[in-house]
Amino acid sequence: MNYLKLLMALIFCFALICTSGHIAFADDDFGEHHEHYEWGYGKKEHIDDRYEDAGEMIGWGTVITFAVAGLIFPMRRLTKPMITTFPSIKQIYISLTKFLGKYHILIGIVTVLLSICHGILMYLHEGRLEDEGVSGLVSAIVLGIAGLIGLMLFNNKKVKSLRTTHMTLIAVTMVIALFHIFIS
Repeated sequence: MNYLKLLMALIFCFALICTSGHIAFADDDFGEHHEHYEWGYGKKEHIDDRYEDAGEMIGWGTVITFAVAGLIFPMRRLTKPMITTFPSIKQIYISLTKFLGKYHILIGIVTVLLSICHGILMYLHEGRLEDEGVSGLVSAIVLGIAGLIGLMLFNNKKVKSLRTTHMTLIAVTMVIALFHIFIS
């Protein structure tokens, strides 16, 4: 049920961004117009800019959710050193690690969905697939494959090769995504 609520919220936000109303300016009374007044021209560019802005925002949301989902690995590896070095934060650290462990899969699914939405919106803005679009597409495909392997890992937690493959694909995704960000 929570997945359905999350999906509906994402669909609502996407629809809200894509169908937002026109901007009205209050300076029409004196015959002067704001510098962004369209005069019937540039309407397509305005809509394309909206796609670009929404796509960039969703792209940075993808980066943030990717980082949050990836925090579980270093936090689990550093649990013992952190607790022994800083015993005062033991309860907070363990609670945060449990939270990340509980919601890692959900955050990963949201990351994949956000990367798909980012790609669609940026393609709608550009109208064609350029170099940065190809690198983003490859990154999203590798992320999707890593997500599928992660779901298989959820069912077979004892298979070490799945965990290694999942983490390797995530590292490859990170390198390609950083390249995508730097050339964009």
